[in-house]
Amino acid sequence: MATTATHCVQLAGATVSTHRITSISCKKKSDKIAFKETKEGFVDYDRGLHEVSTKISGLRKDNIATRYRLRVAGNRFQKDWTVSEVADLVLSLDLSDDIDGLLNRWIGRYARKNFPYLIKVFCNFRFSCAPV
Repeated sequence: MATTATHCVQLAGATVSTHRITSISCKKKSDKIAFKETKEGFVDYDRGLHEVSTKISGLRKDNIATRYRLRVAGNRFQKDWTVSEVADLVLSLDLSDDIDGLLNRWIGRYARKNFPYLIKVFCNFRFSCAPV
């Protein structure tokens, strides 16, 4: 929280108070752009195959707080995957595989706003989720 400090200056017998204002500028990251759904398509005319998928990038390494970015900066095992890539990786695992190990390698786990979209992907594709 920013506060203002009051300083008193005495000029020719008169007291004049001046205020020094501490300014803190916070740049809010645009979440709407990060969670915008984009469509990607693939068509193979020779084989008659087509595929359409929705991709969500989510908050990436550049969007997370500095303390978390510094924590993962030197670790080569930390991956900067999109939310859609993480969903594909988790859905491709078997039930006996280590899901925690996969999520611990994802840098986006530090951004809490990524998880509702990750859960939405799971509910739409593989699992049946009941409304709460």
